[in-house]
Amino acid sequence: MSLAYVMMNTVPDKLEMVLEDIMELEGVEEVYMLYGVYDIIAAVKAGNTEELKATILKIRKKEFVLSTLTLLVVS
Repeated sequence: MSLAYVMMNTVPDKLEMVLEDIMELEGVEEVYMLYGVYDIIAAVKAGNTEELKATILKIRKKEFVLSTLTLLVVS
């Protein structure tokens, strides 16, 4: 099992739309809106690293997602 947290910056007036889109992706366990440097954080779980990579790539390609920072959980 692979787990990562993906933090995202979005276009400000599209934050809620992006949040809803991310919630619908397979493998996304939790999604929260943030205050601070990043706008959204998502917990992404997958059976292996290839599936995890695929989901993270889908997040990065979402319209209105400006940048991401991925934290891969190791233990």
